[in-house]
Amino acid sequence: MVDTREGNKLELLKVHFNNNTSGKWFIDAITGISLNPREGDKSDFFLIRDDLINTQSVAFLGTTGFALGRSIVPVVAHVQGESVLRCLGTGFFISCSGLLVTAAHVITDPIERQYGGVSEHKDLTWYAKNLHLGVLIPRNQLFGAGGYFYRPVEYATFLSEPQDCMLPISGVDLKLKSDIAICKVMAIREEAPYQPLTIVQSGIVGKGMAVGKTATAVGYGGMRDVELIRESAHVFSGEFSLDLYASRGVIEERFPDNFVEPCVLTPGPCFSAAMQLPGGMSGSPIFDEEGIYVHGVVSKGWVDENGPTRFGFGSMLAPSMGLPIRFLGDQSLLDLFEDDEHGFAKLRGPGL
Repeated sequence: MVDTREGNKLELLKVHFNNNTSGKWFIDAITGISLNPREGDKSDFFLIRDDLINTQSVAFLGTTGFALGRSIVPVVAHVQGESVLRCLGTGFFISCSGLLVTAAHVITDPIERQYGGVSEHKDLTWYAKNLHLGVLIPRNQLFGAGGYFYRPVEYATFLSEPQDCMLPISGVDLKLKSDIAICKVMAIREEAPYQPLTIVQSGIVGKGMAVGKTATAVGYGGMRDVELIRESAHVFSGEFSLDLYASRGVIEERFPDNFVEPCVLTPGPCFSAAMQLPGGMSGSPIFDEEGIYVHGVVSKGWVDENGPTRFGFGSMLAPSMGLPIRFLGDQSLLDLFEDDEHGFAKLRGPGL
């Protein structure tokens, strides 16, 4: 990954999944996606230009926004009876089956702000009486299909334990082990794969995330709630401000023992970076300097009297990989990597 300010390309390595006649997911293409700023913006926080991408494969033909938008998605909430779609933050798929990662505080927004009839059922389990939580996935405009698919979140779980609260959530006695939530999104259709990003894996050293290295976050900065207009039973329209931004900056400090000895507000193992992370970027993936693996999840951006500053925190993904996930029989993400049931992007080879 190189510096856009020098006129060179900023690229991410992206895999594209397909499924064969037996319903098995496989990587059909791998391509580098250039993140070019719109209108010649050369800053370290910019709106990504929607260029045409051709993988020279039947698996994909589309634009930058469509390619990234199938993997990096807005997390939204709708309260039954309201005409407003609440835009909460960003999430990203980590498996073909629909496993999705976002920031825990994105998922707890309805709990903290007390809307949608969310109530605690039992230990670490909440039910939403009137709330629908989901994600938006873009349709391919190259084939005349604009707008978004809405897919509901089937469940969301925190990597946490019930104790004194490290991340204050109104009315909730919760100690987060990390500002990370793992969700399961309902399938688009039978056997159709979601498009996961390649996350840090066992054996990956991740030199590109060391102090002094440059990391890049991609998410929906500046998203706003949307006034919905019903077009038909399943179609709604509105002014959707869902533009993808890239934010890049140098990693300044790492806090691997933050859960044991808290020293910063972001719960669990985390790092600070000179990155501008405005509202909407929470939950965004943070790529290493090479632009290959996702090592972090945007947790918090710093804001002063002049607005967002170039300072923020990201949760480390690797320390959470071994934590049990209750909805998956207490298996961890590392456990799930060992089989092909969920369809993770596994990249190995010289230099990876």
